[in-house]
Amino acid sequence: DDYLFRDIVYWREFQREHDAFVDALRGEGVEVLLLGDLLDEGDRRIAERLPDLVYARDICSVTKLGAIRMRMRHQARYSEPLLAERAMRRLGIPIALRVEGPALLEGGDLVYLDPETLLIGFGPRSNEGGVEAVRGLMLGRAVKELVAIPLPNFRVHLDGALMILAPDLAVLHKPSLDLYPAYVYGEGEELSLVFVEDYLRERGFDLIYVDDWEVRNFGPNIVGLGDGKYITYEWNERVRELLEERGFDVIGIPGCQLSLGGGGPHCMTCPILRDG
Repeated sequence: DDYLFRDIVYWREFQREHDAFVDALRGEGVEVLLLGDLLDEGDRRIAERLPDLVYARDICSVTKLGAIRMRMRHQARYSEPLLAERAMRRLGIPIALRVEGPALLEGGDLVYLDPETLLIGFGPRSNEGGVEAVRGLMLGRAVKELVAIPLPNFRVHLDGALMILAPDLAVLHKPSLDLYPAYVYGEGEELSLVFVEDYLRERGFDLIYVDDWEVRNFGPNIVGLGDGKYITYEWNERVRELLEERGFDVIGIPGCQLSLGGGGPHCMTCPILRDG
């Protein structure tokens, strides 16, 4: 519980599963940088005792303006964004925003609808201060619209309930998203309210719905590789079949141990550069 895992993992199998994930990414032409390889020896020793670091999405997000260094809700993850910042510095990526208290922001709550529209969840991990920090940085500079989505207590991050897979396709868990209306901020426009499902349909999205079992087992937590290719856990069979019926190429990876840490394939990546 102190490390936010669902159960004790068998670490050798945990490592094998993560290696298989990295191999799948590299096999599709993705350049993978491992955080430990970007740290000095002292920081690597620290990182070795922070098991949640495998879910790198949460600690940093790279935007058009530079990187956002997150601020985590739980003590087990407080130090992780500092390590991420040091890695960004080594890569020559500027820090556009350091989220400071009392604001909280975790990267799993950031989901792009398209290059000019950012969805941000807030509730159990991120808070309204985190939303405001990102809005102040990005609205009108990096995005034209920002949608702040209140999450119920049972939904850790937005990317556990909603994923945009194509310009007109999303996968979502409706019970996580239909309790409260979302807040839509536009450039110079009056704040408006809308439920997420209605918002997506108004934007022309086809929706794939996941059930409670699927959302608990990271059904929406899919990572896109471009060119219609995606990676998901191998047991996410129904969603995988629905995507393949639509012409997408979906790779299944093992994750019986990885999932015990509370994350899926999307959680385990922190994109720093995208082609196109």
